[in-house]
Amino acid sequence: MSNFNLRKTIAIGSVAILLLVEFSLFQDFFYPFRFLWNHGRIVELLLSMVLFFWSLLGAFLIFFSGRGLFRKITLPIFLFFFLSNIGSFQVSKAPVDFQTTDLIVSYVQWWFWQVVENIGLAVLPLVIILIPMVIFVERLPDLAKLKIPQKAYFIPVSAVLLVTICLKYSDGFFDRYPSFFRLPSMLVFAGISNLYDGKRSRVTYQDSIDPQVDKIVLIVDESIRADILGINGFQKDTTPYLRSLKTGIVNFGLAASSSNCSDYSNLVLRTGLRKEEIPDSNQVSLKEPSVWQFARKAGYYNVYLDAQNAKEWANYQNFMNAHEADFVDEIIRVRQNIAYESDRVVREKLIDLLKKPGKTFIVLNKYGIHFPYFRSYPKEYNIFTPALEQGEPMNDRDRSLNSYMNGIRWSVDDWFKNLLSESGDLKNYAILYTSDHGQNIVDDGTLATHCRPRANRFEGIVPMMVFSNDAVLLERFKSAQAASYNKTSHFQVFPTLIRLAGYKGSWVKSHYGESLSDTPSARPEFFVGDLHGRGSVRRWVSIFPAVSGERM
Repeated sequence: MSNFNLRKTIAIGSVAILLLVEFSLFQDFFYPFRFLWNHGRIVELLLSMVLFFWSLLGAFLIFFSGRGLFRKITLPIFLFFFLSNIGSFQVSKAPVDFQTTDLIVSYVQWWFWQVVENIGLAVLPLVIILIPMVIFVERLPDLAKLKIPQKAYFIPVSAVLLVTICLKYSDGFFDRYPSFFRLPSMLVFAGISNLYDGKRSRVTYQDSIDPQVDKIVLIVDESIRADILGINGFQKDTTPYLRSLKTGIVNFGLAASSSNCSDYSNLVLRTGLRKEEIPDSNQVSLKEPSVWQFARKAGYYNVYLDAQNAKEWANYQNFMNAHEADFVDEIIRVRQNIAYESDRVVREKLIDLLKKPGKTFIVLNKYGIHFPYFRSYPKEYNIFTPALEQGEPMNDRDRSLNSYMNGIRWSVDDWFKNLLSESGDLKNYAILYTSDHGQNIVDDGTLATHCRPRANRFEGIVPMMVFSNDAVLLERFKSAQAASYNKTSHFQVFPTLIRLAGYKGSWVKSHYGESLSDTPSARPEFFVGDLHGRGSVRRWVSIFPAVSGERM
């Protein structure tokens, strides 16, 4: 009898410890409970706690309910989700969140190959132990001799359905459940969590429009971290050309992206969503006029240059849809088979557009620097060594950083050198240059580079520069530079664009906030979490360490 009790205690205790370890992966496990209590949502809190304890019971019964055919079929699935959550923490120091599941559902093939190529070795041990773990857990009821009937397995199966309902009801906010149920439920929730995909509102501006420049260009680079640019004081000379420029540029130093994820940042840049409107639960960013509509009303010919997609793919990204694209006069996709050549080709397209007469508004999404970094530049740009080679472990911080700096020389410094060498033939232009987000280059020991629920400040540090051949225009930005240096953010880009297009500054500021001509009143920080308020991750992170505390 004592052996039986000991065996039972060890078995149940082991599962309890396993669950405690898993719950400890959350940065603040009690946050949703506390939030509901503080906001007086007692009924929701009680229901959530009942479901939480139901899921705990289900987790134990996964291990100990009687052996049967249905348990044999579904057990590998439950354990796979458990190990996936552990793998997520191993790679990014955070459990799987809503953004991750949404990314998987939306781009499952791309996501799979990204994991295989970039972090496959890091999670390989978890894949290897899955089969022996399944075999052991499948036999565990007999080993523990708890004699729980097979029909008790209904509880863990029902937990998946109940957790899915809870996620749907709470917009994914209350998600503190064992990963056996949490992950499959979040995948289902992400699949059924549809966002607004209709037409946008009309521009309501009724005053006069006086365009300030013929060519307005917004360049959104990919994964460019501003503190690693030599022009911003980095110890290595990664941008010798930009640093040498004496005219034609106003550099605002380090800036904050709006998000550490590409799609959210690009959406903010195109729609002017204000900082105080985030999280955008009412989906204002998907319904209000886009920058294309403002540019067309001002008489500009709209062009979208896309170096991330090939012509034959003909798809939209970053929340653009066919309704928004109706206001784009020309879409040019130039992704090349040799990926790093994409930016060279798109630069030539941009030069051609800047030489043509007439008013043109251009948004350019560069290919930039994608992880693994050695694919983002040609071999002759292997300037900083030793750099990563294909097949080498990505967790080597020094090699990864050298590879990244080589990408900066190719994709940023020399790219602008070749662009601005044509400046004598270009029409009157203003170029706003930034990036969608920064990068975690193994700075915290993890391989995930961005879009993580537990983001570090480096994921939101982006460049902010203005290039122009209009002396009067540049002088206006220079007058704001001293007070704005290292303080600007993505939230100032949209107001700047439509002011350049001729909309009155007072109207722009009252509707969309400060432009780059104004001194920013808010500190430079970026939002971590789903822009539209889904999921439990909702926080702001400063790009500076002295004020890097997080606000829920």
